[in-house]
Amino acid sequence: MCCGEEKLELIVKYRDVEAKFAGSPEDVIRAFFGFMSRVLPAYDLASSLVLTVDLENLLRNVKGLIAFTPEGPVITVPREKIGGDRNVIILSLLKAYIGHKTGRLEKDSLSRPEITASTGVKDSTVAARLSELTDAGLVERVGRGEYRITTLGVKVFLEEILPKIRLGGEV
Repeated sequence: MCCGEEKLELIVKYRDVEAKFAGSPEDVIRAFFGFMSRVLPAYDLASSLVLTVDLENLLRNVKGLIAFTPEGPVITVPREKIGGDRNVIILSLLKAYIGHKTGRLEKDSLSRPEITASTGVKDSTVAARLSELTDAGLVERVGRGEYRITTLGVKVFLEEILPKIRLGGEV
């Protein structure tokens, strides 16, 4: 740019992406449109690949399965209706996750003895199922002997396990 040419400055903010363009109006407009065509479609595509949990939707979906009592969250459906040991463990970890997210529990994880006690499943079976669930990415180990459900685990619960529980049968 030479003496006396007008300089345009443009700052664009879109979600968590920010870009600044400065120069002649023609240069700024060209850079801006280049930015729009290159970055935003990729950004929108990438953001659509992010897996998150909609807590409100989750709470709506578990209504009738999990309830809050003065003692903490509880599972309100019979064990037989939940299905196998794997599902009981996932639901137990989901209960801890929801309890924590809603401020009713201090942590979102459970120890293996806590899972064993709350599910009624033998400790050796709990250990085996937790290993399988961890390998599948549905549960993660946090700290020494503590486990919590992952975002993928919540998604799998909502899409695969919950519909079968609602139908009232084995999963």
